[in-house]
Amino acid sequence: MEMEMFDTGARIAVLENEVRNIATDVKEMMVDQKEQHQALMSKFNSIERRITDLEKWRWTVVGGAAVIGYLASTFLK
Repeated sequence: MEMEMFDTGARIAVLENEVRNIATDVKEMMVDQKEQHQALMSKFNSIERRITDLEKWRWTVVGGAAVIGYLASTFLK
């Protein structure tokens, strides 16, 4: 019976050690995931700024073309 107790105690110690190792691995993975999330959000924000700049440029060109079209039609009558 005492041999079983020793085996059980040893098994419990091994399992507790494994749980600690797993908890450490999970914490490391969470840190890595947070870093990846921050990197992706940085890229996303950069792309969003570029798209916004392109949209502003597009509307500036459309507005300029409308003004030029109006002036051309006015002066070419």
